[in-house]
Amino acid sequence: MKTKLLPFIFLFLLTLPAFFFLLKPGIYWNMHDDMQIIRQLEMEKCLQDGQIPCRWVPDLGYSYGYPLFNFYPPMPYLVGQTFRLLDFSFVSAVKLTAASQIIFSALGMYLLAASLFGPIGGIISSLFYTYAPYHAVNIYVRGAMNEAWAAVFFPFILYFSKKLIETGKLKHAVLLSLSFCGLALSHNPMTLIFTPVLLVWSFFWLIVNYKKDIQKAISTTIKLAISGLLAFGLSAFFTLPVIFESKLVQIESMFTNYYHFSVHFASLPQLFLSRYWGDGPSVWGTEDKMSFAIGHLHWIIPLVACLYIAIKFLKTRRLGSTDLVAILISLLGLFSAFMSHERSTFIWLLFTTIQKIQFPWRFLNLTVFLFSLSAGFLSLMFGKKKLLSLLIILPLLILNLSYFTPVTSGPITDEQKLSGLAWRNQITSGIYDYLPKTARIAALREAKPYLDEIIPADTQYELSGQKKGTDWQFFNLSLSKPATIYLSQLYFPNFQVNNNGQPIEFQVEPELGRISLGLDAGNHQIYVKLHDTPIRYVANSISLSAIFLIGVLFIFPKIWKKLK
Repeated sequence: MKTKLLPFIFLFLLTLPAFFFLLKPGIYWNMHDDMQIIRQLEMEKCLQDGQIPCRWVPDLGYSYGYPLFNFYPPMPYLVGQTFRLLDFSFVSAVKLTAASQIIFSALGMYLLAASLFGPIGGIISSLFYTYAPYHAVNIYVRGAMNEAWAAVFFPFILYFSKKLIETGKLKHAVLLSLSFCGLALSHNPMTLIFTPVLLVWSFFWLIVNYKKDIQKAISTTIKLAISGLLAFGLSAFFTLPVIFESKLVQIESMFTNYYHFSVHFASLPQLFLSRYWGDGPSVWGTEDKMSFAIGHLHWIIPLVACLYIAIKFLKTRRLGSTDLVAILISLLGLFSAFMSHERSTFIWLLFTTIQKIQFPWRFLNLTVFLFSLSAGFLSLMFGKKKLLSLLIILPLLILNLSYFTPVTSGPITDEQKLSGLAWRNQITSGIYDYLPKTARIAALREAKPYLDEIIPADTQYELSGQKKGTDWQFFNLSLSKPATIYLSQLYFPNFQVNNNGQPIEFQVEPELGRISLGLDAGNHQIYVKLHDTPIRYVANSISLSAIFLIGVLFIFPKIWKKLK
């Protein structure tokens, strides 16, 4: 047992420098997506309020709220909430979530690469994955926690799909479905671009294992499909609203002007030669102030491995499955790098769905994953002297370790981050990203508590008994004369309004999209609540059914065993 733990202890010690900064108490860093703390706060408010799954957040959109987690993947913030439950501050929770990403991605890559190249190859691939420059870009420059967490699940998905093909066991099918669900709940574009890799990978191992047994190949394919359906079911509460309800919000601004894919291609020098490092933006052309480097060793080692395999083939006229998979993943990595270069524009125009990725250099997540995996083949090139291959770790750290610390950082507390100008910047950032289409423009000032506006303006009124949750609010209102009131609440399907315990009709103001009520003089008891649409109800039901089905399969394993 101790011997089996040695690679993991070794890996932990060597990955520690990659997240050492994140362990420093009270220190935070500047990042492009500086919304991590407030998203964590909104997720916590949802869970404490019983809004599960979280869809509507109350503070964003200048405190009018908007449906953030109906469309924005929740995975990093669910992870972060475990640290909040352990009484860590919001600042610490975000940092520990990032540190966990580094640890789990290293662990996943070790499991996958060790299954292909042995423990030494597993260590090499894991450290290459950890110290890929773009990995540091995601964590320490962009603050792209969702994108980073998607990369955690890449190796687990390939590992468990391979194990399922080889063994057909239920536990591997469930772990595969959980891993793919984790990807789907982390980042929509990464799910889109990783799925074809999974299909190619699965097809390869089906051929390797069952090329002479078609019946077994078919039954294994059915098991893979069932695992995929379970993954879809588990994530349906999120993915179905994304698919069917995105038309309800103003997402067009995410894919035009600065965010159009054609603005953000990387050049060959940036990809393969540059060692530039900075925390500025991606811009049109090659004057970007952030790095798009694959990493010198990250592409040189796979190239050397492919040359080694080619020479071996010329000598022996034979290639093993390990040789073939090393070539396959290297070629897939090269194609992924190609997709981040402007020469791939014709593909982007042909398959318009991938334009939703926004930034072509996001393909670097896939490139560094595949190249890091193929780097593990280096251990096999040394034959019986595999330990010598570990010497590659030293130049890897020399070249890339300096990237794993922020360019700018300093002390900050939760109170400072969640108050004053910092608070205002967070509740207004990306205000058009998920603005309901019932609004023409986003709010220009912060919402007033409960009652945002009343017409006529000279109406005498009294508010009492105010209560508010994440997707609901309640108050008593006494009016001196008939009036139209505008709630501090944007409309989004399926908000409903009750007055004195009875449903009432309401209007949606066309300018800001606020809910407005025409009320008579007298006393009113107003209750506003977001209810599930049919799509959300069905999506939630599918996810619960998938959990139930997994439980049934474990209780009655004979059902799975019949799939021979």
